Amino acid sequence: MNKPYIYILLLTSLLLASCGGDDGLDSPKHASSTAQGQEEMAEVIDSTYEYQLPIIFHVFYQDKDNASQYIPAARLKNLLSYVNQIYQGGIYGESANTHIRFELAKRDESGRTLPVPGVDYVYYSGEYPIDEVTFMSSKDHTKYIWDPNKYINVMFYPFKKKDSGEVLGISHMPFTVKGDKKLEGLEEIEDRYISKKQLGFPLCSSINSIYAGQSPSGEYYQSNRYTAIGHQTKSIVASDVVVTLAHELGHYLGLFHIFTENIRNTHDADIFNFADSCADTDYCNDTPSYNRSEYNAYLDHYLATTQPEMLDVWDVLKRSACDASQFHSANIMDYAFTLGYKISKEQKARMRHVLYYSPLIPGPKKNGINKKTRATNGSQDIIYSHPRLIR
Repeated sequence: MNKPYIYILLLTSLLLASCGGDDGLDSPKHASSTAQGQEEMAEVIDSTYEYQLPIIFHVFYQDKDNASQYIPAARLKNLLSYVNQIYQGGIYGESANTHIRFELAKRDESGRTLPVPGVDYVYYSGEYPIDEVTFMSSKDHTKYIWDPNKYINVMFYPFKKKDSGEVLGISHMPFTVKGDKKLEGLEEIEDRYISKKQLGFPLCSSINSIYAGQSPSGEYYQSNRYTAIGHQTKSIVASDVVVTLAHELGHYLGLFHIFTENIRNTHDADIFNFADSCADTDYCNDTPSYNRSEYNAYLDHYLATTQPEMLDVWDVLKRSACDASQFHSANIMDYAFTLGYKISKEQKARMRHVLYYSPLIPGPKKNGINKKTRATNGSQDIIYSHPRLIR
């Protein structure tokens, strides 16, 4: 996710109050928080089955006294609770209930109880701030991830600044297994089980830790809707770290951006970027597509020609879709400016398809994917070394 050049825009009108969407009135089948417990419930997986996915936050720091590096565990816990509200739907506006819950991991890979649930503090002696593309493409950094078959790994570190603009987050895209359950848009593979040792890159999401801390004014980089009464707000924050985390986890579970994008092949990785064209490239028919380049030009002109006191949030939220219709952006898989709370029904279905059928994703599967057997436990040589990255 990229950061625009301004990070807060005060609204001239009250934003949408909390309203009912898909409120999940069908009683969900709750899963055990352990992988073993989830496997035992695999036979009852349906659209209301609640996945409880263990998250481990790897926090890379050099200065333990800097809260934007050594992020307090309580802060990370709060961020995850806000993300869960977005994935629950119906709190900040109409949105699908994904029946996905992210949980702080309770135990490490060896089964030992973590002193701080869900958090792994890592002293990093390399170049710092860290180039996120290099980090996400490097075999050397696989030592930092925990088994992706059992955990979702999320890295927090300050990203190295670049002339092309500041990046808020970046993720790897999941794989899909060839056959009748393959998912359009994802890289197709033959293997039904992949071990951590077979990865030549650290499969994870990375978040720019600068925005997990406080701004120079002492406020957090997030909307006040998460703590406001009734979840109402009068401001949006383009660098909202909660939306960034929800966005990157969406990528990790198979979602693309709602705007038109293409893929650029490089030596180290294949990287998705927005395209100066208009087409439906996210494989979800219920998310209107638009040309991001045209929107950026519109936004630049609007901000340059409108007096600050006349700025209206609905103007910057406005998008012109490829079918010539207009809409206001609320989807988590858009860039700023967006309300950043909505998940569509087809996006929900896509993420759940990844949970059902993709390897290297925790939780029970419908087709025996991710099971370590004699047939699947073959070579431990690195066979996956060229990642697909998306911001």
